[in-house]
Amino acid sequence: MPAMEFTGDIAALQQGMARTRDLAQRRLAILHEIAPARGGRIIEIGCGAGLLLREIALATGPHGLAAGIDVSPDQVAAAEAETAGVPGVRVEVADAAALPFPDAVFDAGIAAHVLEYLDDPPAALRAMRRVLKPGARLVVLATNWDADFWHGTAPETAAPVLAAWRAEMHWPNLPARLGPMMIEAGFTGLRQVPVPVVNTSLGEDQMAPWMARIMAAHAGGEAGTPWLREMAASDGSGEIFYSSVPILTTATAA
Repeated sequence: MPAMEFTGDIAALQQGMARTRDLAQRRLAILHEIAPARGGRIIEIGCGAGLLLREIALATGPHGLAAGIDVSPDQVAAAEAETAGVPGVRVEVADAAALPFPDAVFDAGIAAHVLEYLDDPPAALRAMRRVLKPGARLVVLATNWDADFWHGTAPETAAPVLAAWRAEMHWPNLPARLGPMMIEAGFTGLRQVPVPVVNTSLGEDQMAPWMARIMAAHAGGEAGTPWLREMAASDGSGEIFYSSVPILTTATAA
C-alpha cells in the first residue's frame, strides 16, 4: 500500500513537529477518546516518532500492549528510541493493510494522519477492524487539506508549494469521505469533531514552521526555497497566519 515516505530529512522534520504544543494537544484529544486502561491492548497505525505510543504504554502498564507500526524504518527507529525502557511496547515496520497481529486482540486502534496518504484507506480500515475486538474504539485523525490556509506578504510564492503538497495526497479531504468507508469496514457510531490549529508566528513550538519545511521539501528547492524565505520575512513583519482543522473521527467496531 504506497504512502508518502517519511524517511531521512522528512522523517526528522516530522519528529520535530511531533514535539510541538499543537501536536501535543492532538495527542491529548486522542488519549481522551481511547481512554487507555491498565492492561489494555492498543494499536497505533503510523506511529511516527512514538510520542503517543509512549503515553499509551505508560497508561496501559507492563501487562498491557502498546503496539505501533509504520512503513518507515526511520520512524520505527525513532519510536523505538522514544519508548526504550517502557514495558509493554511493540514497534515494527509493517503495512497498514497487512497488520502482523491475530484477529480481535486490541481494545482500541489509532490512525493519526495516516489514511489520507494511502492509496486504499478502506483496506487499512478493514485490517484495523480485523484486529480490533467487537466494541473496540477506533480513532482516525485526518485533515481536510483544501481548508488549510497560509497567509504571508507574498501569497504568489505559496501557490506552487501548496499545489505540490496537495498532489501528494491520495485523499486530500478524507474526513468528508470517511463515514461510508468506516461503515463498510464494519464500524458504527461515527462521530466527528475538529481539533483546530491557529498559528500567528513561526515559533518552533508551533506546527507552522515544521509543516512549512515539510511542504517546501516536497515541492523542491525551486518552489520551496523562495516560499520559506517569504514566510520568514512575513514572520519578521508580523504577517504570518496559518490555520488547519484536522478532524478527529471516532467509531466502534460492530
